[in-house]
Amino acid sequence: MYKTKEIRWFFKTENTQIQNWFKNHELNASNIREDLYLQLNDENIGVKLRDGAIEVKHRTRARSKGCLITDVWGCFEHWTKWSFEAKSDDPVLLQITQGIYERWISVEKERLALQLTEINGKTKLFSLSQSLDYGCQIEYTKLKIMGEKWYTFGLEWFGNTHMELETSLISQILGNTKLSIKDSISYPAFLSAQENLSYKTLP
Repeated sequence: MYKTKEIRWFFKTENTQIQNWFKNHELNASNIREDLYLQLNDENIGVKLRDGAIEVKHRTRARSKGCLITDVWGCFEHWTKWSFEAKSDDPVLLQITQGIYERWISVEKERLALQLTEINGKTKLFSLSQSLDYGCQIEYTKLKIMGEKWYTFGLEWFGNTHMELETSLISQILGNTKLSIKDSISYPAFLSAQENLSYKTLP
């Protein structure tokens, strides 16, 4: 079990400013994968299946409005997460991945992600493969959900020590990007809001 503080936005237009920032700090930042989300229609709980691992997350506090920099407003959320491995030959797991069970939504992700921490008072960048005691993960992801394209940008603070991000760093990442509080929601809220979303079915 671990706790995080997160802020996230979803939007339909590709953001080259954020993409270029990641490309300038490669560190093996890119990966492609498919996650399966259980559609619960509950913004406070998320259940996800990825590479044979189940992740359950529960929002523990009310959302709080905040501003990262000028023209970048969103909602901060606090989550508790549990993660555990499922047996690769588990019959229920196999049926989920094969699309037999309804309400599991396939989300294809092309993700750029890095993490930050503080060392001797200075902010340092690391790849996700590096184990850190605390810090902030920054990600920009292209999503494909039942043929529809979306993009999401998010920050996730982890560990027992909260790391303050300098506004100059946020400005480097976002440039002139404007992010609205109306687009700032979590994955469970985003999936619940998709009115015409079809469930994963057999090919």
